[in-house]
Amino acid sequence: MQFRKVLFSFALLVVTIPDAPMRAQGGTGTTAASPSLTAFDYIEIRQLVARYAYAVDSGAENGYVYAGLFAPDGVFADRAGRETKGREALAELARRNTKGPQSAFHFIMNHVIEPSADGAVGKEYLLQLRIGDGGRPNDIFGGGRYDDVYVKTADGWRF
Repeated sequence: MQFRKVLFSFALLVVTIPDAPMRAQGGTGTTAASPSLTAFDYIEIRQLVARYAYAVDSGAENGYVYAGLFAPDGVFADRAGRETKGREALAELARRNTKGPQSAFHFIMNHVIEPSADGAVGKEYLLQLRIGDGGRPNDIFGGGRYDDVYVKTADGWRF
C-alpha cells in the first residue's frame, strides 16, 4: 500500500478560508475497524507535519530530512496530481524548492488527525507567505490543503 501526502490548492485565497470543504466530507473517517490513537501518537503525527514544513522550506541535509519523513513507499502528490516517490526523488524535490537554510514559507495550520484502519489520516491548511524575499513586499503567494495518510513504522510515524 502506498502512503501519500497530497496538496490541493484553492482557486482563490481570501482573508477567511471557508470551512465548507471540511464539512462537505462529513463523518469522522473512522470505522469500527479503525484502531484508536494514543495521545503520544497525536503528538508524534503533529511533529511529523511540523517537520515537513521545516524540511521542505530549508532543504535540510541536502533534502534528506524531507525524504526521511516518508515511509519507503510514501508518495508526495502535487496540485496537478504528479507524484514524487523514492528517497532520491523526494530529496531532490526539497532541494529544488528551498531558498536556503533560513527559508520559511510553508505555514501549516488547522491540523485534524483521525485514526484509520491503516494508521491515521490528516487534513491541514497551507498558507505560503513571502517574507523578506529579495526586497519585495511581504505577501501571501499560495495556499491550499494537504490530505495526508500516516503509517507507523519502526522509525515512527511517516507519510
